[in-house]
Amino acid sequence: MVDYAKLADKAKALQEATKGASRYEKTLEYDPAVFYQAVKSHLVEEINKANPELSKRGVPTLDRSFLPSYAGKFCFTFGVSLFCSVEMDTQPERHRIKAVITGPPNGNEVGRREYLFNRGGPEPPSYRAEEGVGTIVTGLGPEAIAVDIVSSILSGEFS
Repeated sequence: MVDYAKLADKAKALQEATKGASRYEKTLEYDPAVFYQAVKSHLVEEINKANPELSKRGVPTLDRSFLPSYAGKFCFTFGVSLFCSVEMDTQPERHRIKAVITGPPNGNEVGRREYLFNRGGPEPPSYRAEEGVGTIVTGLGPEAIAVDIVSSILSGEFS
């Protein structure tokens, strides 16, 4: 025999947990500062995941750079030659996170990606190249943005 009281309690708990998660997702979607902080924390996690593997293979690691930093900017290096700056750019109706790579031979910009968010609802991920801007990426959440930045740098596909 099925105990519907227990199942009802479990269903209620699941429903309340879902409400909490959706409130968090809405906060991320509409508050650029919260969204950016989530990206920064996921970047730190991804860097910490990648570095042991890079070290094992004798490849330069990713290191946090504390050069002039301010709220809305996160910097790190890949070895001694590449510098990545990830910053929040809030404009009316177009919030985005810009990731810019600078490198040799003279510290010029090597690649740029812009991650757009707050576009009115969930959408499938899309990547498109735009002349003079780099790659425009839409439809990614904070964790996916962090993974994309780190993996694109390591694979040499950051443009």
